[in-house]
Amino acid sequence: MKNQAPRSAPATTTHDVIVVGGGSAGCLLAGRLVSETDANVLLLEAGRRDIDPFIHIPAGFSKLLQYGMFLWPYETVPQTQLDGRPRPVQQGKGLGGGSSINAMFYVRGQPRDYDQWDKAAGGTGAWSWEDMLPHFVAMEGNDLFAEPWHGIDGPLKVSQPKLNPLNQAIVKAFQQAGLPYNPDTNGAQQRGVGPAQLTIGGRYRCSAAVAFLHPAMRRQNLKVTTRALVTRIILDGDRATGVEFLRHGRLHRAFAREVILSAGALNTPRILMLSGIGPQDELARHDIRLRVDAPDVGQNLQDHPQVPVVARCKNGYGYARYAYGTGMMRAGLQYLLTDTGPAAANGLESVAYFNPDEPDGEPTIQCIHAAAIMNTALGRPDRHPGFTLETVVLQPRSRGYVKLRDADPRSAPVFDPRYLTDPEDARLMVAGLRYARDVLKTPALREILADDPAVRPDWPVQSDADFMTHIRHSLTCMWHPVGSCRMGADDGSVVDPSLRVRGVRGLRVVDASIMPVIMSGNTNAPTMAIASKGLEMIKADLAGRSSVPRARVPEAAIH
Repeated sequence: MKNQAPRSAPATTTHDVIVVGGGSAGCLLAGRLVSETDANVLLLEAGRRDIDPFIHIPAGFSKLLQYGMFLWPYETVPQTQLDGRPRPVQQGKGLGGGSSINAMFYVRGQPRDYDQWDKAAGGTGAWSWEDMLPHFVAMEGNDLFAEPWHGIDGPLKVSQPKLNPLNQAIVKAFQQAGLPYNPDTNGAQQRGVGPAQLTIGGRYRCSAAVAFLHPAMRRQNLKVTTRALVTRIILDGDRATGVEFLRHGRLHRAFAREVILSAGALNTPRILMLSGIGPQDELARHDIRLRVDAPDVGQNLQDHPQVPVVARCKNGYGYARYAYGTGMMRAGLQYLLTDTGPAAANGLESVAYFNPDEPDGEPTIQCIHAAAIMNTALGRPDRHPGFTLETVVLQPRSRGYVKLRDADPRSAPVFDPRYLTDPEDARLMVAGLRYARDVLKTPALREILADDPAVRPDWPVQSDADFMTHIRHSLTCMWHPVGSCRMGADDGSVVDPSLRVRGVRGLRVVDASIMPVIMSGNTNAPTMAIASKGLEMIKADLAGRSSVPRARVPEAAIH
């Protein structure tokens, strides 16, 4: 292997379970494993601890995205099918992962999403909506809704924001356009418009770290090591026995009975390939020794493309005035004194789900309503008062890949989601934009639009070709990469329905990379549900091997 990390005198430790990645899935796995079993667990996270106050203030995520300390600053390859520019796909780096820096949307998707997973897994029912719903209910602590669709006592706090006047007008406008009001888009049906559901508890963000890891931090059977960059899985024959990682420039080795990769859809396949598990041609290209020929590692990459419809509105509406200068100071002071105001929310307080082709059909488009003009995805808003209707294709058909840049474990992955390369994705995006722009013509929004609303795409844009010009320039994504280590019953899948990596004993993948098909909405809550489901399988295996001693350290690994 070229450019491999130094191997002099590595420090070694031994555990029952190693979890690689302290994001949404890894925090749940590690926290609950040590709380519900006596397993000795090591959690390795490349980023920092989640002690920055901006992580926990709901509106603070915009600041985190600006200075990037808790981000992997990734970007796609140039999107030649659009305008030739790469697109940022920044990922969480630190305890809590994406759940510590995201916009806190709590979305489960549609039952048919999980039924597609179950079909891929062999149709046994193990991954169906009926099987997955109890995992959502058990983990959730909702402040308004209860069973059968919601939990009230779980550690993951979920709340509904009090809508500001601009979002109230947008919700009315969608109803005037024919979409029904739906107070619970995570309930009996997703279709409709209403308040968003957010992972906010009281005055603070409720990340996966806060919900699942923090309560377990004092347990003696948990060790959390941050700033630990995992460089490869250690293999003894066809068994995973541990991992190597770099910390403060020094090489370490940790051994365990079971290794769980929860590094996300961009880094989990990267670690597998660096370990010799992946497509033969890709590994040979970087002089990496092939251990398991797994052609699908890094394939099937999916993400949610989004394109904005924006308009200026009259002064006094929205949150733009709180993003700068004295307005920002007033918002911060209001939050500190009363736990209310713009800093207590995320600025994305309502959402619509609709089908532009079949008004009564299952939604194919998500439209998130930002009470400010967002010139970049989740970036700093425009100074002019206005709003953004972020239009998202929920079930894109386009598929991409993740590859290695080189054999250096410190290098970022090379990846291409191939946005809108499937013509149906482009057609749906155009249809969604037409619908969203027509909403601007309803009485509820006409009343608050500025005299010069500066609509984008502007009113003269009518043809599909003109809409596509806007799309190619304006398309960003939801930072929802999934699918690159797909789960399935077929031999070509990367992991089996029990999330075991095919061809390697003692190694599982438990994160968003296992999704055979992306879900109809934000991926954070479903990733935690995957972790909860995976936890059941891991606990069953540990119980079945309770008399097995801890991992044997291979003689070749002892220095």
